[in-house]
Amino acid sequence: MEIQPLSLIPLGLELLAAIIATVHFKKYSFSTEKFFLYFLWYTFALEVTGAILGYVFEVKNIWLYNAFTITSFLFYFYWYHTILKRKIFKNIVIVFSIIFTVIAIVNLVYQSWLEYHMYTLIAGALFVLVLTIFHFYQLLNSDEVLIVKYKLSFWISTALLLFYMGIIPLFSLSGYIKFRGLSYLLILLSLNIILYGCYIIGFIWTKKKYNRF
Repeated sequence: MEIQPLSLIPLGLELLAAIIATVHFKKYSFSTEKFFLYFLWYTFALEVTGAILGYVFEVKNIWLYNAFTITSFLFYFYWYHTILKRKIFKNIVIVFSIIFTVIAIVNLVYQSWLEYHMYTLIAGALFVLVLTIFHFYQLLNSDEVLIVKYKLSFWISTALLLFYMGIIPLFSLSGYIKFRGLSYLLILLSLNIILYGCYIIGFIWTKKKYNRF
């Protein structure tokens, strides 16, 4: 299987974000955002494993990405449950988690692991978009609104909002619109640059005193 150079750029972005997150870890080590350091290294390790399986051993690796879709969204739900303060927001996170888990289980039962579980991805992405809006609302109605650019949670939510706003239409329409290989890769590359670019800015700009439990 031929390796597309453009497809390796997101892998480099993941590694760069993970390294920068590690370098600046002391600034957010006492906050719930500390789990994103482990999540970034987990993402990078999974992407490397997927690349090795696909390009070196030439075996189908979609099952690995299906597993990542499930675990990553459950991680996001857990994180938002910890940072959202209003009880109603926390309850909505729990409801979203339950609905998402049901959808994921149905996909696992009725769809092959060797097919991408689109409904699981889209449901998780939609729920995360709602949670990012909850978080922005919380920031705008707090004393932290003046220092949001120093809060790592703001940059993480911005990254997720922009990324999944692009991913949802891309994957939803992929079955109806025939994307050419290069066009598809360029769109994904752009979204990954936005995602990891926001992460990197957040890790660099954040200040320790604004990242506490």
